[in-house]
Amino acid sequence: MKKNLALMLTLLLILTCFSVSLAETPLVIQMGIIDGWTGFTTKYIVDQGLDLANGIDIEYLVFSSGAPANEAMISGDIDCAIIGGGASVPALANLNSKMIMEVNNDTIGMSLIAKAGSPYSKATGAVSGLDILGNADTVKGATILTTAGSLQYYATVKYVEALGLTTEDVNLVAMDANQAYQAFMLGEGDILTCSNNYSFDLIKQGYVELASLTSLNCSATAQVVCSDQAFNDLAKQKGLAILCQLLAQVNDIMNNDVDLATQCYVDWVRLNGGSISEDTARSIMEQKPYYGVEDTKARELGADFINNFVEFYIMTEQIEPEQREDIQSNVRTDILVQAGLK
Repeated sequence: MKKNLALMLTLLLILTCFSVSLAETPLVIQMGIIDGWTGFTTKYIVDQGLDLANGIDIEYLVFSSGAPANEAMISGDIDCAIIGGGASVPALANLNSKMIMEVNNDTIGMSLIAKAGSPYSKATGAVSGLDILGNADTVKGATILTTAGSLQYYATVKYVEALGLTTEDVNLVAMDANQAYQAFMLGEGDILTCSNNYSFDLIKQGYVELASLTSLNCSATAQVVCSDQAFNDLAKQKGLAILCQLLAQVNDIMNNDVDLATQCYVDWVRLNGGSISEDTARSIMEQKPYYGVEDTKARELGADFINNFVEFYIMTEQIEPEQREDIQSNVRTDILVQAGLK
């Protein structure tokens, strides 16, 4: 029944989203997507032909983190990308890119993981009001595998700071997300900061979660960020509006059909060489993490991003305080207005 409902919603999308002439050449939107849970909704749109049915032709490149997606936008290889806050800050601050839509709650399962029995896992109650493990004495000098320009890095620094340490007190090793996981499984590093692609399964295997973005009281979203060039191209603007509406509609489909979302997620991770169990994928999808049509209309675009990530980047001196104004001016609702989502 759920599959039939998803099929009906998909057909409804094709018929009602944006009317275009069959004779009209679809507008190409070159897009970057991540190999985790933010990426498969775009693949679903393409696989179902929803982009072509609505006048755009999505061509996507897959990345393991947001930093290389930013580089691809700079070089003109892509028009936009769905990336996390860690990559969005420098994109808006330094590249004049534009945040045009938020697509999901990105805090679920973003965790710091250690082996059971490690000194970090035995240290409790170090920080009043936070349900985290480890303390300054045990974590100082630890090697933490993380990913630069990503939520993993954000979570890592917030954890270290919560313990009263700085990044100078630990050994941060920046690696591709999948490589970091593989290295950790081979015995490298003391702590792994990883996304829900791996954290849920690792905990089930007996590893210990020291902290997460949730337990650190941090808010995070993934968002569509486009290049300044694409934003100021009137034809691309129309295409990006169609893209945003399709994403919001498909987000509703995934939130409403956990079976479909779970299968799409598992297939997507495995297609990109990752590993995730169906149980883990289902646990994540049951949280209904995506922002659908009504969610997008109701949210204040960029509020969580500016109040959390931007302030974090200023506090850690990764950007200058005066760049906050530049970032705020690059959070733009223009595309959502065109899409009927504001």
